[in-house]
Amino acid sequence: MTVDPHVTIPRSRSRDDGSIVALTAIAMIPLVLGLAIVVDSGRVWAERTTLQNAVEVTAASAASAWIRTGSVCPSSTREYLNRDGASPDSVECTTTGTNRDGTLTVAAVDAAPLAFVDLLGRSSARIAASTTVRIGSPGALIGVWPVALCERHPSLLEWRDSGFALTSSFTITVETGPGYCTGNVGGNWGLLDFNGGSNPTSEAQEWVQSGYQSAARVGDVVLGNPGGISGSIGIDSMIGKSVLVPLYNEALGSGNSATFRIAGFVRATLLAARLTGAATSRSLTFRFETVIVDRPTTTVGSGSNFGVTTWAICAYDNKGQCS
Repeated sequence: MTVDPHVTIPRSRSRDDGSIVALTAIAMIPLVLGLAIVVDSGRVWAERTTLQNAVEVTAASAASAWIRTGSVCPSSTREYLNRDGASPDSVECTTTGTNRDGTLTVAAVDAAPLAFVDLLGRSSARIAASTTVRIGSPGALIGVWPVALCERHPSLLEWRDSGFALTSSFTITVETGPGYCTGNVGGNWGLLDFNGGSNPTSEAQEWVQSGYQSAARVGDVVLGNPGGISGSIGIDSMIGKSVLVPLYNEALGSGNSATFRIAGFVRATLLAARLTGAATSRSLTFRFETVIVDRPTTTVGSGSNFGVTTWAICAYDNKGQCS
């Protein structure tokens, strides 16, 4: 048979198909590895989020326990570390200062399993999380009484210096002339006008019964009246009840134009009130008490602690201001 020299014989398709498959397989390698990294990265992120949430809850519980009992991270608080799927390999609790003025940090380390990157020789990724809680006196409170006391009155200093251990009562008189706080306002207490309004009797009565329902903050300068307390605002009805009393460290001015700078807070039970007669005989009798305040509106301040203690998360993974 004679072959026509002008006829082209087709090449083998099998050779071309094999080359395409090989090239496709090579091109897929980075795509598969990229997908594996994305999947494992998502897994690590989810595991770390779970760990961080567990550490936050544990730190909050541990802070409350430290304030109440003096124990650092007791077993009852560590139980939160194993909730919601978290299971850290190691946990460390550290503190600074005291359980009235300090910080508590919970740090945990875990290994997140890797499903795909194991192909490259890694079976897990190290993850870590930490939360620091600041403990101290409140920087702001809702529900405080409108009657403020000078924080340097001897009764309050005796209460503080006892380590809040005294159960005796203290009678604080109005007195005349300069008091123990700096400034030119006489007396040892003042009736605060929190909102700077006309301060009608009905408003003062509401604050006496229920406290001021907005935040009173350490450092606020508030209008007030030194010693301007009368029976008309219902003080007598509070005898036997506990109140959150604002403390001031500076009083200036006179009469209704006096100002008081809030420096802290104390909780006390009002035992007696005498609001008539000479200034030297008018008095309020208190028994001071400790309390732990756990409210969303509370912040931790830098004022003196007179037995009212609170806490707030101040840092995550060492990022934040806790001093």
